[in-house]
Parts: sequence; structure tokens; C-alpha cells
Amino acid sequence: MDILLSYVIIPGLTLMLPGQTNWFTSNFSVAGAYFPQNILLVVWAIVIARFYHTFIKRTIGQTRSFLKTEKELILTDVSAYLLVGSVFLPYRPQTYPFVSFLHLIMAFTATVFFYLSVTMMAGRLYLLAPDLFSCPIAFLVLAIACTFILLILCDFLISSALEIFLTIFSCGWLQLFNQRIRILVRRKNLQNRALRH
Repeated sequence: MDILLSYVIIPGLTLMLPGQTNWFTSNFSVAGAYFPQNILLVVWAIVIARFYHTFIKRTIGQTRSFLKTEKELILTDVSAYLLVGSVFLPYRPQTYPFVSFLHLIMAFTATVFFYLSVTMMAGRLYLLAPDLFSCPIAFLVLAIACTFILLILCDFLISSALEIFLTIFSCGWLQLFNQRIRILVRRKNLQNRALRH
């Protein structure tokens, strides 16, 4: 199910979300402000938050025997709650300026917390196994560069293009990260067995 969510369902929902709006001059908040896109925005946020939250907890849960990840898991929890909470606040700046401001702050903070969480986890795991986690770290650095380029292209607007890129990138990246953690866990288990004998 994780593969289907990562490579089909979430990218599909993400690509449908902007609707007819321009990817470089609009964003999900604007596109999802009115029916029927607002329903799609809520579904998208719930699917994504649930997937990220459970996938990261399950993936990182494999490392509990040799890595403490409480801070990262708290950031992941807060990120998921902020994302879902933000889509229930309408983005209509002319009608509801304060609510729209809260919507933007919550959505932006959710993204920052999510990427901060995965970067912290990847960095700590890189220190344990650089051979396994240099690739995920390199992809995170590449994503930062791509994010900056998209921000420049869109006059520093958090655009649908940026939201699409970050969403689809994170799905693929999490699959790679999970694969590397499974390899690390197998390696640690083999080392523990060898020490016992």
C-alpha cells in the first residue's frame, strides 16, 4: 500500500489539486479556496498527513534499538496536525484575512517541520552509516536547490509548482529512506548475532 500511495495516489491527488490555475502564479491555498477543489484539498491533506505520519513512525520505529528519535517524531506529529488543521481554515484573504493568515502560517510551518524532521533523522543516520545515507542526504540538498530555483522563478511565491515538487519528491525520498533504514537494521542485527556467537 505504501508504494501505491507514494507513487500513484498522492502524486495523482497532488497533480489534480491546482485544477485550472497556473502552477507558477497560484498555489494550493488559492486553488482549494472554493468548491469542488476545497474538498480535494481536505482529502489531499488528510491522505498526506496520515501517510507521512504513519510511514515515518513505522520507518523510524525500526531504529529504536540504536537511535533516539523523540524530537523528530514530535516534529512529524505537529507537522501532520498543522497540515490537516490548515485546510479546514478557508483561504479567502478579502473575506477572512486573519483566518487566511493562520491558514498560511499553519501550512508553511507544517512543511518546514516535516522537512526539518526528516533532515534531522537523515543527518543522524548518516553519522551512523555514511555509506547508506549519503544518497538520501544528497537528494535533500538537491531538493533545497530545486526549491530555491522554483522560488526564484515564481518571485518567491509558494506556488503550486513548488508544492507539487515538494510533495512528490518527499514521497519518493521517504521510500528511499525507508529502504536504507531496512538495510541498516539488517546490518545491525547481523552484527548483534555475530557478537553473541
